[in-house]
Amino acid sequence: MSGKVENVEEIIKYIRAHPKEEDVYKSRLIESHMPFIVHTISGVTGRYVEVENSEELSVGLIAFDEAMSKYQPDRGATFLSFARLVISSRIKDLTNKERKNSKTVSLEQMTEESGDRMGIIDSNLNNEVAIEVEKWESFLKKFGFNLEQLVDETPKHVDTRNNAIDLSENISNADDIVSHMYKKYRLPVSKIILRFQTTKKIINRSKKFIIATVVILSKNLVLLKQWVYTDKRRCPS
Repeated sequence: MSGKVENVEEIIKYIRAHPKEEDVYKSRLIESHMPFIVHTISGVTGRYVEVENSEELSVGLIAFDEAMSKYQPDRGATFLSFARLVISSRIKDLTNKERKNSKTVSLEQMTEESGDRMGIIDSNLNNEVAIEVEKWESFLKKFGFNLEQLVDETPKHVDTRNNAIDLSENISNADDIVSHMYKKYRLPVSKIILRFQTTKKIINRSKKFIIATVVILSKNLVLLKQWVYTDKRRCPS
């Protein structure tokens, strides 16, 4: 590798331009970021990570590799912030399976069982994420619902959820509709139906989810935005 590379983002860019060297540089990145991976896992599980024979560590290493493959610098988040989200999500998947409650960590799991805070948030995770969630929730409350209510009404079917994300993207790019949303704090359903050739039934069955996703996109909550698109890419087509 020619020249001096000073950060992870540059190394990932180099790897993508030189796929024949991918294995070597990915291995080096994983090795150099082992303390970060272990610390992130411990933050989710609340316990010490055994380096030998640790299923959590295996999952964390795979998740770090996944983050290297899926990271999109144009989304605005740093690689390590994105990697922390991916590792945390995969460890929570594992934990839920161990509890015989296997679920995918996605936008329908944004709260803990005991409260109305997003499932990926706890005192061990990055303050940047917590700040975004607080801002996000403050907007949702203006629309008349909170995170706990959002979870209850988030589409569970993959295709329905992905279609709602696609519609939310279209809405977030329509300045007049977004402006109406924040002025009235409700979706202008009639405008959306005419503009995007959809139906009232489709909107109503995902209304809270669409509002929540539009807020993430229109307010450029970059870490939550990474989460939205990661969740969508993980869903089978």
